[in-house]
Order: sequence, then C-alpha cells, then structure tokens
Amino acid sequence: MKLKHVIAALWLVCSAVLAQEPKTEPVQAEAQQQAAPAAAVQENKEINASQNKAAAPQDSAAQNHAQAPAALNNAPSLGTKAPQAALSDDADIGGWIDSFLYEVKITDVLVALFSGLLVIGMVLQARRMRETVKATMETAQAADKTARAAEDALVAGQRAFMFIKEFKTFLHFDAVSGQYRWSIHPVWENSGNTPTRGLSINTTYRLLDEPLPKDYAFPNSREDLIPTIAGPKAMVEAVPGAISAEDLAAVQQGSKHFYIWGWAEYHDIFEGTKKHTTRFCNQLMQVVGDPMAAINEHNMVQMLFGFHSENNYAD
Repeated sequence: MKLKHVIAALWLVCSAVLAQEPKTEPVQAEAQQQAAPAAAVQENKEINASQNKAAAPQDSAAQNHAQAPAALNNAPSLGTKAPQAALSDDADIGGWIDSFLYEVKITDVLVALFSGLLVIGMVLQARRMRETVKATMETAQAADKTARAAEDALVAGQRAFMFIKEFKTFLHFDAVSGQYRWSIHPVWENSGNTPTRGLSINTTYRLLDEPLPKDYAFPNSREDLIPTIAGPKAMVEAVPGAISAEDLAAVQQGSKHFYIWGWAEYHDIFEGTKKHTTRFCNQLMQVVGDPMAAINEHNMVQMLFGFHSENNYAD
C-alpha cells in the first residue's frame, strides 16, 4: 500500500466518525420514548393490585382471570427493548456507511492526497537541503584545511631559520708577554629564503674544572647580546671569546673543560607567526698540536668542537 492510499483512508475514516456523532442524541431519545409506555403499564398494574386487595373475595377469581390476559398483553411490550436497540445499532451502522459512501466528496480525497504529497515533498526538500548544507560545510572545511596546510608549507619552506654553522679560530701573539692566545668566533647562518626580524644573539664562554652536570641551567648573560639581522642565506658572527695557550693545553690534557653556549631569538617576515628560538651548547672536544710550542708549519694547532648532550634545539 502506498502512502497516498493510507492518507485517503485516514481522511475517509475521519469523515465517517464526524458523520456518526450527530445521530447519538436521537437514538437515546427514541430509546427513552420506547421505555416510557412500559413504565406506565407497570405503574397501572401496581395501582390495580392495591385496589383489588380492598375488594370482596368473590371478585378475586374474576380479577385474576382479567389480569392474566393483561399480563400476557404486557409481556410483549416489556420485551421490545432488545429488538429496538438492535434496530437502532443497525441504523447507526448504516448511517455512517452512507456518510462514508455518499457524503465524502472526491474533491475532499483529492485535497487530502494533494496535502499529503505536499508534506512529503517538503520533507524530501528539507532533507536535500540539509544534505546540501552538510556537503557544503565539509567542502569548506576541507578547503580551509588545504589552505592552512599550503600556508604552513609555504612558511616552513620560506621562513628564516638560524643555526650554528661553525666556530672560526684565530691565533694571536702578544709581543709584550710573548704568549699566544686564540680567539673563537661562532658563526650563525640563516638557511631560509627570507630575512629575520628582531634577531638577537647571545653567547657565553665557560672554562670549568669539571664537566657540566646533568640538567644544567645554562644561565644567559645579556651583556653580550647582539641585536642584528640576517638576510636570506646570510651568515652572522656572534661576540667572540678567547682562550690562552695554557688553558688550551689544560683542555688538551683533560684537566679543564671548555664550553660555549647561547641562543638566537628572532621573528620571520610572515604575519601571525610566533617568535623562533635556537639554542646551542658546544664543547671543545679535541686540541691538535702543541699549544705551548711555537706555531709553524710543523705545529698547526687546531680546535675541534662538538655538540654537548643538552641545550641543543630549535623551533
């Protein structure tokens, strides 16, 4: 059965129920009218019985003979309620059937069908609209996600990125003391394709009797802070440090430990990005040559640096 048939049947049943309601009161009135004569007959019988008690004994036989036909006559009147009620029920059934068959117009059925089809169409249209809106939102979210991914890839590939490239060392001779010393120059490089903004570089040098302990705090000194800029693929030198020949020899022998640490903070040129930080810590791992001897072609002193196990990261 299709939906339109169900709607038409519901409409017809409602019409039949509405047609049946006005017949209720006449049926009740008719039942009351039929019950009234029977009540009157019963009342007359009670009056006659009271009068007959006051009469002579000889009249009792005649009175009883007269009451018998009366009772026989009254019996059918008392038994007429059931057939009459059955007839009224049949009349009710026939009434709403007639209303169902003759009073419901074809235009009412067509209006019900049209209303049902209109409701179904509206439901289907609303469902399609929800599906369209959902698909549009998903498409917009996917496009936004793709745009953000493309922007992140652009920023990651083009932004400035600072890191320690190398440590340059230069030998210096003090004519007054007759001693040699070396200066150390950390070199930073911007490997990105765009320049930095607000670049600051800090460098700390420490000669210690013991190796750095685990979880060392690496204090920063703002005295040697250098505000500068690094262009694309450009290199920038930090504040240099120095170490004497005696200290260099002590490091070579393992009685001293020489460390360099620091950081670079900067912004890239892209709006809405956070400040970037690169931290480093390097240790003088090996000294080649004799720092206390004269420097010549047979005694070329070299310093080799390596990364310490902590304080090395970049974002």
